[in-house]
Amino acid sequence: MFLPRSVKVKRTADEDKSCTAKKNRLSSGVSLLEETTEFQDCKSDRTETSASKCNLNEVAQECAECIAGDLGVANTTSGKDNKNTDEDSSLEEPIKSFSKSQRRAEPGEPVCVVCGRYGEYICDKTDEDVCSLECKAKHLLQTQAKEEKLKSDQLTKAESQAETHLLNTPYFYKDHSFILGLRDEQIENLKLQLGIAVQGQQVPRPIVEFEHCGFPETLNHNLKNSGYEVPTPIQMQMIPVGLLGRDIVASADTGSGKTAAFLLPVIMKVLKEIETPSALILAPTRELAIQIERQAKELMAGLPNMRTVLLVGGLPLPPQLHRLKQSVKVIIATPGRLLEILKQSSVQLHGIKIVVVDEDKKLFKPPVLVFVDCKLGADLLSDAVHKITGLQCTAMHSEKSQVERTDILQGLLQEKYEVIVSTGVLGRGLDLVNVKLVVNFDMPSSMDEYVHQVGRAGRLGHSGTAITFINNNSKKLFWDVVKRVKPTGTILPPQLLNSPYLHDQKRREQQRLKQLQNSLVTGDNIMDIIRKHDKNNSQR
Repeated sequence: MFLPRSVKVKRTADEDKSCTAKKNRLSSGVSLLEETTEFQDCKSDRTETSASKCNLNEVAQECAECIAGDLGVANTTSGKDNKNTDEDSSLEEPIKSFSKSQRRAEPGEPVCVVCGRYGEYICDKTDEDVCSLECKAKHLLQTQAKEEKLKSDQLTKAESQAETHLLNTPYFYKDHSFILGLRDEQIENLKLQLGIAVQGQQVPRPIVEFEHCGFPETLNHNLKNSGYEVPTPIQMQMIPVGLLGRDIVASADTGSGKTAAFLLPVIMKVLKEIETPSALILAPTRELAIQIERQAKELMAGLPNMRTVLLVGGLPLPPQLHRLKQSVKVIIATPGRLLEILKQSSVQLHGIKIVVVDEDKKLFKPPVLVFVDCKLGADLLSDAVHKITGLQCTAMHSEKSQVERTDILQGLLQEKYEVIVSTGVLGRGLDLVNVKLVVNFDMPSSMDEYVHQVGRAGRLGHSGTAITFINNNSKKLFWDVVKRVKPTGTILPPQLLNSPYLHDQKRREQQRLKQLQNSLVTGDNIMDIIRKHDKNNSQR
């Protein structure tokens, strides 16, 4: 376990004297041992050299032979001397168990590699100085941890070098050997079962696993962390087409994985691009753009020099302009905010290599009916829309004469006006069949009025769209709006869903429903109601 220090190192004369003194104290009153000790001082070099090659018993035997030969001591005396030596060795101090039992190291003495105390012992596994069993155990644990860390660092370095080599190597997509091994009828049967329909020339075969794409290991790891175990049908077909750099028009249901289907080709396209920005993703709404950027960051985590910027309305512009200057690779924007920034010449798009237009769906379908809550608001908003967009726009409210109202309604039906900004006067009793889009610029004061206004779009069996702007001024209607809109599958803004007003209204409604259920007379609670009634009568 421990090796005597004399086996490993050659002591100085001072150290030998200290050892001599220690032995003299242990064998007080024996003159022969004093002579033997003095002889050892004279012959220390010889003894130390021999000890470096032999064990302790051999050293003791050699010293005994030297004493017998040089001093002429009889054999019987030598035997007695050996006996006394054994007694001295049995009187030596035991190995110290704890570092606190060891003294401080004097100048020039060996130092424990763990605690800095006197390094009385040498660890047999590492040849390092230690002071006790405690410090030996700590030292071995530290050594083991260093070895494991070194192996881990070497493995990480090797993986990093392989990853760097892969990232620096030009990426070209080609069908995986497994995909190439499938017959044409197997591929067609797979598409048929998954509902994949394609049109175009030389469309690549769909992948079955993400590993078939040859992505960097970091990207594969991010996919698994994001919950992508196997590709969805839209991802199976769209990803290989996008990786080949082909133009795509893709359509799939909500929640089918379209976002990852276009993000993965975008990432691989701009990963090695030096010029920034290199990719542009357009989304129709702020909420959808935020969702796309969140998912893009999850997939780009750990990839070198992959930064995104979110350019959307409703958020302060200066931080977005500042972010644009940080060598971002991917722009995720809504059209309005992007046009605003382009007019300021705050971004250059000549380096764009790939463009994605998410949701190819056109919301603006004139004529558009916009509702506001006051006459002045109708006039001001109508003038602003005409001035900024150049659209044919007019206002409708109660101060308009009957002739003006008739002309406006005829112009609406004849598609003379593209936008009409109105108060609630057009919210009831009229079948405006050609209106496909309604915008509640001001949230109505009641759910009844809200239902009538959004109902102006999609009359007589036609489809339509309603957009409503809502803020804390309408906080009392939050829960009612969510209950009305959520079943339609509409994506609601997180600010609304996380509003404390909404949760409070939801909690109160649940309490009312619970009280209502308790007040209903059923076969289970009829006896409890009778007893409660009798008890109240008796108390009266």
